[in-house]
Amino acid sequence: MIENLGLKQLKQSTENINKDNRIKNTSGVQIPNFSTPSFQGKIINFHTPQGISKSELNVNTKLTSKKDVEMYNVINQALSTSKTEQKSPQDNISRLKKLNTLLKNGTLLNNNSNDNTSVLENLYKILTTQRANGFDNIKIMGQVIDALYKPEIITQVFGDIPKEVQNKILKNPNLDPRIKQNPELLNVASSGTCVSASFEYHMARKHPAEFSRWTQGLTSKDEAVTQTIKSSSLNSSYLEAYNILNNMFEIKPKKIDFNSKEFEIVLKPDKDAKIRAQVQNKFWDKGERSIIDVYMQSTFMQIGSEQTYNSLIDKREGKFNSNPEGLGEFEKIFIESIVENNERLSLVYQKVDENQNLKGWGCDLKTIQNHIINTINSNEDVIIGYVLTNETAGDTKAPGYINTPNNRPEKIINGHEITIVDYKQDKDGKITFICNDTDDGASELIEYSADYLLPKIHHAGYPAKIVEKDYDKIINAVYGNATAA
Repeated sequence: MIENLGLKQLKQSTENINKDNRIKNTSGVQIPNFSTPSFQGKIINFHTPQGISKSELNVNTKLTSKKDVEMYNVINQALSTSKTEQKSPQDNISRLKKLNTLLKNGTLLNNNSNDNTSVLENLYKILTTQRANGFDNIKIMGQVIDALYKPEIITQVFGDIPKEVQNKILKNPNLDPRIKQNPELLNVASSGTCVSASFEYHMARKHPAEFSRWTQGLTSKDEAVTQTIKSSSLNSSYLEAYNILNNMFEIKPKKIDFNSKEFEIVLKPDKDAKIRAQVQNKFWDKGERSIIDVYMQSTFMQIGSEQTYNSLIDKREGKFNSNPEGLGEFEKIFIESIVENNERLSLVYQKVDENQNLKGWGCDLKTIQNHIINTINSNEDVIIGYVLTNETAGDTKAPGYINTPNNRPEKIINGHEITIVDYKQDKDGKITFICNDTDDGASELIEYSADYLLPKIHHAGYPAKIVEKDYDKIINAVYGNATAA
């Protein structure tokens, strides 16, 4: 089994964290965080069966058991009689219509979740059991239906906090000192949750039962979700998997099964996520994050940042990265391993020097394209991190641009995470990727030509079987033999 590079490098780095707490690989390259969007593609309307992979199209689409019929009728009745949640504020479409669509396309009865509960069961539980203080059951349920019906509505855009709410927050004696010193930090103009939002989108699109189960748990009175994961998802060594989970990312297993080599873990959002969610509950505007978005993205941020995220200011700390915004590639692949509960490999394609200059690639662009296409053909999405340099962002043509050693055209200036969900090929063989961006201001999929996107891809996560034959060669080319598995 090939070791996960990202998690393996984390292990190698714990003994050599430099003074300002940044992880550096053996080439001395600072690992970039991925949080800031930069370019726009062509927006398209692109239909795929919501939440269902091609291999799952034969799942149950009819209510046959008495229990399922009863749950469906209760949900149907609640939506039919609701004065506020009968239609979605996202698109003004009847949620009854959406519910029926989810039944017909197989999403509603999908039970491919960590505990084998179905979407229907979790919607019913959301509706009929206590939610976290201050949240309306039917509103939460409606938001799940919206997200499963059209995952592209999921966004990372923070809503504003009204002054009267800010004043209440500032009176909290346990408030983060940074906020007391600078209340403007509460006004998050550009969020760093693109990695988390991409995972939320992917889960809604590809793992609808798991998405509804997570939402049920995170918005319940416990504000937590329990996950059972295979140790092999993290590392082939059981003890090393425990070390990664418990000591590196500070997630202490609730239960350990030595026979099955599985860990049961409890995942939670940060302590201030509820405040952000309550603001969105009362002051939500179209285009902003929903209650579900807040809780899901906060939880992913907590998982990746070693439990150091602060939802109020969208900042993180953590021993593995000094950048206070977003998540690094190693942190991202850890989350991916948790979500997929399977061995994932992270391939870093770009060579980046210690000054954050793009110096080349570890393989040709055709190989990257093949990795993506082969993954999509296996009914998987590909979540990628791309970067923009001064040159590719167009900054070198801006008035006053000066080419200096610290500001070269190849200097990386930001990065962002998006999801590739499909591709198309024209008569000349040219590839166009169909993508989702959680921060482009649109709830539609977008198109990028392969020629445009491929040179910008810094890393991507894949099922191990897709990329293992190229793995050693690319990693050797990017990092050198010392970091190869």
